[in-house]
Amino acid sequence: MKFTLDNPDADYVFGHYGDGKLKVNQTLYESSLVIFPDALHTGWPVNSIDELVVDHFKEVLARSPDIVLLGTGVQQRFPSIDIRRSLVASGLNLEIMDTAAACRTYNLLVSEGRDVAAAVIIY
Repeated sequence: MKFTLDNPDADYVFGHYGDGKLKVNQTLYESSLVIFPDALHTGWPVNSIDELVVDHFKEVLARSPDIVLLGTGVQQRFPSIDIRRSLVASGLNLEIMDTAAACRTYNLLVSEGRDVAAAVIIY
């Protein structure tokens, strides 16, 4: 699935997602990552929603964006209720969706100038 975005203010946007790969700007990635409009953190150590723990959101919590998109891979899957409660209690506005939807939504919110982060699982 190819995405398009016209926002000269964003340093990092999604360009493509599929076949276990994700393109950010012109670079292909095959592992999970965390993206902000002005920063990219590769090597996010989450390969499955079942591996997710609150500590995986340290970078996101430190920046405290208005909205956090969690892309859970090919299908939308929800982390445990304990993880969701903890993240919400920490002040994160967490939206959970499949990774393709998270990429599209991230690009749309970035194009609107929103303070957004996306943590996406690729598998």
